[in-house]
Amino acid sequence: MNVHIEKAGAGLNIRIEGTAGREQLVLERIRSCRQTAWACPSGECMNIATMQEQAGDGWVSLTLAPRPGGELSAAGIEECLRYMLQLPSR
Repeated sequence: MNVHIEKAGAGLNIRIEGTAGREQLVLERIRSCRQTAWACPSGECMNIATMQEQAGDGWVSLTLAPRPGGELSAAGIEECLRYMLQLPSR
């Protein structure tokens, strides 16, 4: 899987490619991270206020917005995603 993260104001746009047949599993793992702060090492998921999801054949797209007055860290979210999706570190 390939993870692409782009800053969008205080939020982030994320596209995860190479998920063929595992789109729902990917979404479930990301939702789990948001619900349990201890689930990922960076804890950045706790700063997410809203998450819009889209999934297609082999890809998942997310739009994340921070809690009021906050800003999301692309590096922190990438660390969370790599941990939750069991991807190798860069």
